[in-house]
Amino acid sequence: MVILLLALFTVLGTDKLTHMGTGNTEKKRKISDEDFRNEFFSDGMWERKEELSAQCRQYLMQVKREAVYFPVPESTLDTGLGTSYVDSWMGERTYAGRRGHEGTDIMADKNERGLYPVVSITDGVISNLGWLDKGGYRIGITTGDGTYYYYAHLDSYANIREGSPVKAGELLGYMGDSGYGPEGTTGQFDVHLHLGIYFYRDGKEISVNPYHLLKFLENNKLKYAYS
Repeated sequence: MVILLLALFTVLGTDKLTHMGTGNTEKKRKISDEDFRNEFFSDGMWERKEELSAQCRQYLMQVKREAVYFPVPESTLDTGLGTSYVDSWMGERTYAGRRGHEGTDIMADKNERGLYPVVSITDGVISNLGWLDKGGYRIGITTGDGTYYYYAHLDSYANIREGSPVKAGELLGYMGDSGYGPEGTTGQFDVHLHLGIYFYRDGKEISVNPYHLLKFLENNKLKYAYS
């Protein structure tokens, strides 16, 4: 996908002044487009949501309504099959040119492709399915409100088809290490799931940081029997 890193949100156009009882003034910090994208779904953003533009508040509430499950279920057969992730938003990537990392990588504790199931976070429709050089075997799911959830570097797919509806919690496929080359390339990095979240405005893609949403969904993990 061609990602356009443009400031596309109209947030607070000017800093506001809050008049204090003493007659002094205190400048109120505005939330920039970069703040919104970096801190999307964080506790701090919810606390300051009234400072967002109407469009940004809409996107925040949209994802809150849509997101149901963490994308990697827990194993009922082996508690050692965990996952981990850090806030790697906009970390440098160099394959096919320097760029910022527009997502969160959920790493498999056991580096075995095809082992960990991946489920849909939301209800939606499979709008993209197949190979990308950067993303390997990937799935793109678009919700009814237009949010695009991107699942990349899969090992294989479940019984799904492009254009088909999916439900939150439905099996999409299995974590892998595909990508960074022509179709079928594996082994360029450890097994993980790359998750991205995008909105569309005026035909352009706007990416936001999935990390804080994943933290929110930690307590909503399905349980699957795999080992």
